[in-house]
Amino acid sequence: MGERVNKHLADVLARLLAHFDNCSSDSAPDGDCYRDFGTFKICGSGQFPTTALTRGMKAFGKRID
Repeated sequence: MGERVNKHLADVLARLLAHFDNCSSDSAPDGDCYRDFGTFKICGSGQFPTTALTRGMKAFGKRID
């Protein structure tokens, strides 16, 4: 089971890093927003992430893709 968990975490981290590599200050909306990655959500204000939520937790602000 440990190997499966490690692969999943590596996949999640790769998606998160790809998201931040593609971000710019122009692509983030003003105010509260969040991005849903499926197994977790990142919330923040503008381009700055401030909160990580697990699946099932309610996010705040505008959803961005």
